[in-house]
Amino acid sequence: MCPVPPELVIEIMSEGQTFKEFVAKAGDYLKAGILRVWGIDPMRRTLTVFYHDRPPENYQDDRLLTDELFPDLAVAAEQIFVKAGI
Repeated sequence: MCPVPPELVIEIMSEGQTFKEFVAKAGDYLKAGILRVWGIDPMRRTLTVFYHDRPPENYQDDRLLTDELFPDLAVAAEQIFVKAGI
């Protein structure tokens, strides 16, 4: 076990995994002290950001992802999929 949890976990949804299962896994990460979980659904080309203190947010297409945890970050969701080749 890592003595200091990371600030961010990026999880790619598996084929056959339900969104409910995905949300539960994100919840486990948040309970472990991780500040952000980015859930990537390659089939829907959606990125969902999970927070410990507010509801998750969905990003698609040209919606700009920004986060106070990473002040220099500003990226459109679609750019992530393009760069990853998804």
